[in-house]
Amino acid sequence: MNNAIELENITKVFSGKRNIRALNNVSFKIKAKTAVGYLGPNGAGKTTTIKILTNILKPTEGATRIYGNDIQKEPMKALQLCGTILEVPEFYPYLSPRETMIYLGKIRGMDQQYLNHRIKEVMEEVEMSEWIDEKIGKFSTGMKQRTAIAQAMLHEPPLLILDEPTNGLDPKGMAHIRDLMKTLKKDRTVFLSSHLLYEVEQIVDTVILINKGQILAFDDMNKIQQMLKATQIKVKFLETIDELTFKKIENLNEIQSIIRDNNALMLSYDGSEKSAAIILDFLVKDLNLKVTIFHPLEKGLETFYIELIERDDNQKGGK
Repeated sequence: MNNAIELENITKVFSGKRNIRALNNVSFKIKAKTAVGYLGPNGAGKTTTIKILTNILKPTEGATRIYGNDIQKEPMKALQLCGTILEVPEFYPYLSPRETMIYLGKIRGMDQQYLNHRIKEVMEEVEMSEWIDEKIGKFSTGMKQRTAIAQAMLHEPPLLILDEPTNGLDPKGMAHIRDLMKTLKKDRTVFLSSHLLYEVEQIVDTVILINKGQILAFDDMNKIQQMLKATQIKVKFLETIDELTFKKIENLNEIQSIIRDNNALMLSYDGSEKSAAIILDFLVKDLNLKVTIFHPLEKGLETFYIELIERDDNQKGGK
């Protein structure tokens, strides 16, 4: 089976005094053994999607499959292939991680010897071995989050569905989980919901951007990074350039436009490395200028995402 997740025309309407359409005809397919970032602001539909994927919510319309198994028709077959963290993880405070995972493992029908081995293994992976027999009620939010990731991996599922897995972690903890995600995605599928765009950008192969229940973008991270390539260069000189030199720079074919600020320039160009090299050679070799800063400026995923959201909101506001 090539696809780990398939959503087909999923719509979810919460009925009440005012019907709320949380998801509107959402469709996507996630290939196996990839890491996918599912990004959106609060209320975008991320958690609703994950709740439908884990059979906590039923869609109003549409079908959802995990490795070809229809979640509504074959929930046991589908869900045994998943490890999940949903929203803020909660545990029985009077149990330890070991006791919690023994309980969960027995529910899953795991062999006791194998279960003992896996508990030790997953707690080591999330760097929580020394806390394995402590009561979870003593844990910080970040420690609970690591324990939740450990239990999600307990039965070695081929698919991890993680809702904000770095929630509550300090920068060191976030960096560790990020490195862990990079390792995990080598031999399984990771579907990662988050609002921390910078964190996701470093982990995922594919990005899905959602706003107000509709998909705005769905593409490979490499392709999106190509879209984000620098189109401006900030250049600063040791000395202020004269008007004649400014005109020579302005007339260079590779430069589309130029903004001047004392001894600094903002140059617009086509974003290619070749053009950037030609511009730098021209400034240093041809004009003999002393360049102190030559910095191509990239948008970054967060800026790209915000622009898409604003464009989408403006289009919907204009209807």
